[in-house]
Amino acid sequence: MTATGYAPFEVSKAPNWHGLVALDLLFNNLATGLFLVAAIAELVAPATFGPAARLAYPVALVLLLTDLSLLVLDLGDPLRFHHMLRVFKPGSPMSLGTWSLTAFSLPLAVVVAIEAVEVLDLMPGPSASIEVVRKAAVIAGLLPAFGSAAYKGVLFSTSAQPGWRDARWLGGYLVNSALMLGTAEWFALSLLGGYARAAAALRVPLAILLALNVIPAGLLFADLRAAMGRIDPGGKLAALVPTACIGTTLVPLALLLAGGGTAWMIVAVSIMLIGALAARSLILKIPHAIPGRLGERHGRG
Repeated sequence: MTATGYAPFEVSKAPNWHGLVALDLLFNNLATGLFLVAAIAELVAPATFGPAARLAYPVALVLLLTDLSLLVLDLGDPLRFHHMLRVFKPGSPMSLGTWSLTAFSLPLAVVVAIEAVEVLDLMPGPSASIEVVRKAAVIAGLLPAFGSAAYKGVLFSTSAQPGWRDARWLGGYLVNSALMLGTAEWFALSLLGGYARAAAALRVPLAILLALNVIPAGLLFADLRAAMGRIDPGGKLAALVPTACIGTTLVPLALLLAGGGTAWMIVAVSIMLIGALAARSLILKIPHAIPGRLGERHGRG
């Protein structure tokens, strides 16, 4: 080493996290957001949202299982996943998040199982006690679902990775984005499933959540601006990102407010999903693109 020491360099190694993790971030938000929105809406206004919620829960379970599969595959050695459940450390975002996902999956599976029994008409007759169990499972899933949505942002922002360590608004952005995406999914499902009453009630809240998402997204961009400046000193990236964010917000917002047919509403939701995946992919790539890694100085970068 020269007299300058380590100061000009990033001494942390870039994590081996790539496309699977970006999809993991997206599917985590899709599963938790869909459940949270459907559960709260059903509990508050069952007459309006109850039937559509029964469509949302099985989809949320499929999305959660997909997310868990991506999480396990990205470990490198999938058979080691059970080691994450051997201890419980509330102070560790990774441990708390893993247990939140596990705790979330159980009541969600109970809700879906009860609904499957009802759909297949395996019960001898209507049972009030079964419905009580179903509602209890819905309520039991709320807190771990929220924890599952929030922990990844906290995990990233408490790391030593350049860019991520400055992203104090990442947790808030992901939680707000989960609620927005969950509402968007449920809106699309309600349209495609023929639940017109629920779809009509969801359109305006979705537009509001989409507009509000600009706030945490803007605050997160401010956190990441210095890191993006190191990647692209010319400032092209810093100009492109907010432009893309505005585009993936204003276009679907205009479509929602215009109130077109089902096809246009699906286009609006699709743009939101594409924008969400692009944002997560960009966030994930920041540490890999930061110049000046210590290993690069010795030809190991």
